[in-house]
Amino acid sequence: MKKLQYILFAAVILTCFISCQNKTKNYIVKKWDCVQIENLTPIDKNYITKEDSAVAIKMEAALKALSWSFNKDNTYQCSIGDKITTQGTYEISVDEKIITLTSSTKNNINTYIITSISAIEMTLTSAAATVPIIMHFRPN
Repeated sequence: MKKLQYILFAAVILTCFISCQNKTKNYIVKKWDCVQIENLTPIDKNYITKEDSAVAIKMEAALKALSWSFNKDNTYQCSIGDKITTQGTYEISVDEKIITLTSSTKNNINTYIITSISAIEMTLTSAAATVPIIMHFRPN
């Protein structure tokens, strides 16, 4: 009888460990719409030209129309409006704090810090920029 209790206890612990281990992936698998962008314009606004300002405004508008769809099979699609702009695979780090996107259409790799993630929001921070761009997402 004691052996059966140990086996059941081990099964419960293992089940909890496995379910907790993939918490980030469970949250991320859906379509996310970008709702806010931070740090898109240069910090020193004294030297920004009208052209730079116009480009920043256009870029912010495009990024706010951005959607990312993450699938259970570790594939993703990035779209602006209804147009798919890139697709590929993603990988979440073991500590679930970094997501790496490998594009199959543009042949590049982007890495983001997962600042926060839940069922209703996701915040990613670009890892490559000197001044990191912070993107806030909500489920579609």
